[in-house]
Amino acid sequence: MPPRPPTADRPGWRGWLCIDPRSLGLGRIALGLALLVDLWSRGPQLTLFYSNEGLLPNHTVLWQPIVPRLFSIFFMASLPHEAALLFFVCGFCFVTLAVGFRTRLFQVLSLLATVSLHNRIIWIEGEGSVALGALCLWTLFLPLSRRFSVDAVVAGLRGRAHHSAADLDPARAPAADTAPVQSLAVAGLLLQFAAMLIFWFANRSGPAWRDGSALHWLLHQARVVTAVGAWARAALSPSLLSALSRFVWLAPLLIAVLLLLPVGRVWARRLGIALTVTWVATIAALLNQGNWAVAVLAFLPFFLSAQDWEQAAAWARRRQRTRLVIFDGDCGICFFSVRLLRRLDTLGRLRFLSNDDLAAFPAGLSVEPGLLEKTVLVVDPVTGRRWLRADAFAEIFRTLPGFWPLALFLRLPLVRTVAVWVYDRVAINRTRLSTWLGLAACGVPARPPSSVATAAVDGTAEASSGGGAFFLCRCWRWLRARPAQMRELLAALTLLALAVDALAENPAVPAALRDLRPPLVATLIGYGGLSQRWTAWASEPPTGDRMVFVDALTSDGRHVDPFNAAGSRIDEPSLPLTTIPARLDESALFAEYARRIPDHVVYHQAFVEWVLRHPERTGRAGDRIASFDAWVIDDDSPPPGETVAGNVRRRIFLHHGAPPP
Repeated sequence: MPPRPPTADRPGWRGWLCIDPRSLGLGRIALGLALLVDLWSRGPQLTLFYSNEGLLPNHTVLWQPIVPRLFSIFFMASLPHEAALLFFVCGFCFVTLAVGFRTRLFQVLSLLATVSLHNRIIWIEGEGSVALGALCLWTLFLPLSRRFSVDAVVAGLRGRAHHSAADLDPARAPAADTAPVQSLAVAGLLLQFAAMLIFWFANRSGPAWRDGSALHWLLHQARVVTAVGAWARAALSPSLLSALSRFVWLAPLLIAVLLLLPVGRVWARRLGIALTVTWVATIAALLNQGNWAVAVLAFLPFFLSAQDWEQAAAWARRRQRTRLVIFDGDCGICFFSVRLLRRLDTLGRLRFLSNDDLAAFPAGLSVEPGLLEKTVLVVDPVTGRRWLRADAFAEIFRTLPGFWPLALFLRLPLVRTVAVWVYDRVAINRTRLSTWLGLAACGVPARPPSSVATAAVDGTAEASSGGGAFFLCRCWRWLRARPAQMRELLAALTLLALAVDALAENPAVPAALRDLRPPLVATLIGYGGLSQRWTAWASEPPTGDRMVFVDALTSDGRHVDPFNAAGSRIDEPSLPLTTIPARLDESALFAEYARRIPDHVVYHQAFVEWVLRHPERTGRAGDRIASFDAWVIDDDSPPPGETVAGNVRRRIFLHHGAPPP
C-alpha cells in the first residue's frame, strides 16, 4: 500500500506539521492586510510618536532606552517627512507581500519593517505588536507564494505555453496546486498562537477574573473604553457583565484546546476559529486595544484545512456563473491578458473565444464586423447580455473568485469614466504596446528572445583564493544545496528560543523553570521585539483609572490643554479638571503614554519641549506657552453595582515656567 500523503486533516501530531497551500496564500493576504491596517492606524500619530517634534524624540529614546536591546530603522528619522518616507517604504513592503510579488524577499523586508515600526516606540506598544512580529517571523519559513500570488501566476504563465484560444480551455488546464506543505514552522506557528492564548488565561489568576468582576473594572478605564463599552457599562446587568467577563477569561483556554486537539481536527479547528472571532469581536467592541484584534485574526487563515477549501469550492461551483470572453486573437496584448485571466480563473468560470474561431461561437451568437477590433466582448450565455470596454473587465472581475471588490471599484461613476478612457487609449495603441512588450500583434511577429552568454563557473578561482575563503565557499554551496533542511533547522532553533523566553517571562510558569534562558536568547529576542510575555490585564485588571492633562497659560492669558487636544476626543474642558471624564476616546498608543509618563522622569524633558512647541502646531503666535502645570488624576473605579468613582487624587507631576501661586 502506498504511503498516505501528508495532510493537515490526518489525526495525530503529524497533522500539526502540515498545511494546505491555499491556507498559506490566504494567510499571506491576511498578514499583509493586518500590517497595512496597523501602519494606517499609526499615520495620524506619525509626528507625535515617530519624529523629534513629538513626545518621544529618537535621541531621548536612544539615550534612555526602556529595554537594553533595540533595533529600528526609524531611529534614523528625525523630521516628520523622514518618518513619512519610512512609512511609505513599510507600506510598499506590506502591499507587495499581500499581493505575493517576490514573496520571499518581501517576507524578510516586511519582518524588518514590522520590528522597526514597533521597536521605535516599544515603550508604549502592546502585545498585539509582538503577535504581529511573531507571525511575520514564523511565516518566514513557509512558502506563502504557492497560491493566490503574483509569483504563482507568473510561474504558471512561464510553465505552460498557450498558442491559441483552444489552449485556454479549462479542461486542458493542469491540476491546481493542493499538495500540502510539511514543515516544523507550521507546528511553530500553531504553538505560538496556542501559547499566547494559554498564557493570557493562566496569567490572569486574580480574584476579579474568577468572580466575574474583571470586565466591570476594565470598562471603567476611560482611556480605552469604546462607545459600545461605555453603553454596556451603564446598560447591561451585573449578571450579564459577569458572564461576559468569564467568557473573556475562559475563551482563550478553550480555543487553544480546540486548535491543539489531535483528533477531529477539522471540526475542532472550525469551532476554534469561530470562537476566536467571537472572542476578539467582543473585546474589540468594548475596549480599544490598538492592533491586538487584527494581529490575532491574522493567524486564523493558517488554521484552515483542505476540507474547508474543498467545501468552499463546492459551494462556489453551485453558484456558478459562466461568461464568454471574445477577444481579438491577432492582438498580442489581448492574448496575453486572457492568458493571465485564465490563470486567475481557478473555478473555470470564463470561456475564451477568439474572433478567428467562428466555428466555436455558440449558436445564435452574432458579433458585429469590426467590433472586436475595438474592444473585448463579454457575453452572458444564459441571458445574452453583453459588456464592452471597461465594463467588460468589470464583469470579468465580478466573475473571478475574490475579485468582486475590484469590479465594484471599476463601476464607480468617476472611476468608470477614467477606466473607459484608459481602455480606449490602450485599444488604439495595442499594436505598438504589443510590439514594445515583445508580443505578436496584427501580423507583426514576436521579438525573438535575446541570447545571453553564460559562463560556467569552476572551482579554480575558489581553490586559489586561500584556504579560509575556500572553506567559506564550500560551506555556502553546501547550505545552498540544502535550503529545506536549513529552514527546518532555523525553525527548530526559533521554536526553542521562543519557548525558553516564554518560560522565563510569564508569571504563571513555576519559578524553577524561569531561569533557563541564556543571554544569547535574551539578546536575539530583545532586538527582535518578540518578548513572549503575555500578561495583559494580569493578574488582576486595574481597579483604578488615570488621566493626564496640562493646564497651560498662553501669552495672551488663556488656559489651554495641548496634551488632550492632541490625543483625546473630549470636549473643551474647564481647567483645571477635578475628575476623569466618562470616556476619553484616546488611541491605544496615546492612552499607554498617558498612563506611563507621570512616573517616568527620564522622558519629562521631552514632554516639556513638546508642550512648548504648541504654537508651532497651531500656527498662532498668541498660543505661546508662558507656563504650565502637568497634572495626573487617579481615582478608584466604582465597585460593581455603583457608578461613581471614589478617592480622587490630583497632583502636579511636572511644572514649567513661573512658580505656581
